[in-house]
Amino acid sequence: MKLKFYTDTHIPKAVAVQLRSRGVEVVRCEEVGMAAATDADHLAYATETGCVLITHDDDFTRLDAEWRANNRPHGGNIYCLPYVQGNPGIGKIVTICADYATLIAQGAGTYEDDIANRIIYVS
Repeated sequence: MKLKFYTDTHIPKAVAVQLRSRGVEVVRCEEVGMAAATDADHLAYATETGCVLITHDDDFTRLDAEWRANNRPHGGNIYCLPYVQGNPGIGKIVTICADYATLIAQGAGTYEDDIANRIIYVS
């Protein structure tokens, strides 16, 4: 399986640019008319399109709990803690996402066991 990512409005464009330069598929919410979407809509869109959501918004931790309580699966969240900002933050986000994409592609883990319905914290 090849991982795909989706970024909400708070993730810098540089994350998508750098991931794409590494051959990782990523969609920015602005590219699909979702810039003004609610957090619930972002999570639904990412899940429906088979993407892992990348976000800085802590609202997604609440949404994760709600979806789990309702047995509603989602595509997984890469949750970047609020202090993960600027160039060092961009580098951390890109590295973690690219590493997960590589590990899943090489069979060192699975999307179902290691990403789907989980929150992966970037700190």
